[in-house]
Amino acid sequence: MNSRPLPEPCRVVLIAWIALAGATWLAAVEPPPPDIADVRFECPIRWAERHQVIDGFGASAAFHQAENLQTYPAEEQRKVLDLLFSQTDGAGLSIVRNIVGDGGEIGEGKFWGEVRNGPTPSIEPREGVWNWTGDEGQIWFMREAAKRGATRYLSTAWSPPAWMKTNQSVINGGHLRRDKYQAYAEYLAAYVRGYREHHGIEIDAISPQNEPDIATDYSSCLWTGEEFHDFLKQALIPVFQRERIKARLVLGEQTYWTDALVLPSLRDPEVAPHVDVVAAHAYTGSNLADLPIISRSGVFQTAKRLGKTTWLTEVASFDPEDPRIGEGLYWAKVIHAHLVQGNASAWFYWWALSYLPDKGSLILLDLPRKTWTVGKRLYAIGNYARFIRPGSYRVGAESNPAPGVLVSAFVDPTANHRIIVAVNDNSVNCQLLFPKLAEAGDRVSAYRTSASEDLVPVQVPGPDAEDLAVNLPGLSVTTFVLSR
Repeated sequence: MNSRPLPEPCRVVLIAWIALAGATWLAAVEPPPPDIADVRFECPIRWAERHQVIDGFGASAAFHQAENLQTYPAEEQRKVLDLLFSQTDGAGLSIVRNIVGDGGEIGEGKFWGEVRNGPTPSIEPREGVWNWTGDEGQIWFMREAAKRGATRYLSTAWSPPAWMKTNQSVINGGHLRRDKYQAYAEYLAAYVRGYREHHGIEIDAISPQNEPDIATDYSSCLWTGEEFHDFLKQALIPVFQRERIKARLVLGEQTYWTDALVLPSLRDPEVAPHVDVVAAHAYTGSNLADLPIISRSGVFQTAKRLGKTTWLTEVASFDPEDPRIGEGLYWAKVIHAHLVQGNASAWFYWWALSYLPDKGSLILLDLPRKTWTVGKRLYAIGNYARFIRPGSYRVGAESNPAPGVLVSAFVDPTANHRIIVAVNDNSVNCQLLFPKLAEAGDRVSAYRTSASEDLVPVQVPGPDAEDLAVNLPGLSVTTFVLSR
C-alpha cells in the first residue's frame, strides 16, 4: 500500500474539511450550551463528609510595619486594626504571623534595613546574653489583634543570630553551624517561654526557618532537608520535650508550594510525630503577575498519608497595587485551591499592612499623609476569614458546580453555623440550587464582595422547603451562613 503523504496544500484542505464536517455534525447532535445566566445549577453539600479542621487565616506586620501603624493617630489605628481583625466590621483574620528577631547583624557592626522596613532585635544578641526588649511593635500588634478575636500567633525565624551561622551574618544565606544546633534549639525554646513570661503572650506555633531554599540581602538562612532532620532529632525535639514547649512545630516554609525539605523528617518514624505542621509558601518563578493558580497549589501526599496538618504560611504578588474586584477574585480562587485541593488548614497573606505601593500587603499605608487605602483583596479574603473560624472543619461540596463558579463548605461546631463560600468568576449572574440544604428553623444570611460591595450583608430568599436557591452576581464572592 502506498503510504506516501499527501502534498502539503492538499493535506491542509483535507484537514480543514474534516474539522468543518466534524463541527457541523457535533452541532447537529449536541446543541451549544445555553448561557450560564439562563441555567440553575445544582450544588449538593455533603455535610457528613468531614475534611480538615481549619486553624485560621492570617497575615504579618513584621519588619516594622506594626511600628509604622503606631505612628498614626489613635482613631486611624483603630480603623485599620478593625478592618484586619474585626468579625463584624472587617476581614476577621484570626492569626498573626511574626518574625523571630535575629538582630539584623551583617558583619563589622553593620545592620541591614531601615526604620520603616528592617530587622527585629534578637533575644540573644551574643551567646549567653539575653534581651527581652525591642519587639514592642509586634507585641502591640498581637495584643490589638487579640482584642478583636485573633488570639493565635505563628512566629517564624528568618535567620538564627549571626553568631550561630557559618557566614557570621544574618543575610546572604549561610547555614546554621552544626556545633550551634543545641544553642539554636535552646534559643527557640527560650523565645516561646520568654514571650509567655515577659509579655504574657502564648505563641501557638513556631517555625525554625522562613524560606530555607533562598539566600537574600535581608535576613535569610539556607537549610537542606537533612539539616532540618538532624537539627530536629539531635537538638530541637529533646529541648522542646525537656522544656515542655507546647507550641506546635511548623516545618518547611519553602518559597514555592513544595514539601521537599520536610520529607527527610517525615520519613523518620522518630522525628515525624513531632512535626505538627507541614508548611510552604506559594510564590512562583515570577511574582509579578497573577499567575495560574495551579502553579501555587497541589497536595502534599506524604503529609496527607501521615495525617499531618498543612499550612500556606505566605503568599503575595508584587505588581503595583490593584484595588479592583479582579484582584480580589484571584486570591479568593487561590484560597479555594489551597483549602479544597491542598487540604490546607491555615492560609496567610504576606503583610497585613505596609507602605510599599504593591500587592504585598492587604492595607496600603501612606506614611507622610497618615492615610491608608484598602482594595478588594482584603474583603475577598474576609469572605473566608470572618466566617470560617478556628475549629471549623471543611465538608464535602460540589466544588465546581458551574463554569467559572467555585464552592466550598464548612461547619463551625462552636457557633453552630454552616458556611458556604461561592466565587463567581463570570461576568454574568449564575443561579445555584443547594438541594436539601436547610433544616427547620434555619436562618440564612449572606455577605458579598463585588465591584460595588465590600463584604456587605445582602438579602437572600429563605429556603423553599429544604432547598435554597441563590443568585450569584457576576464577579463576586458570596458567603452564606446558616444558623439557628
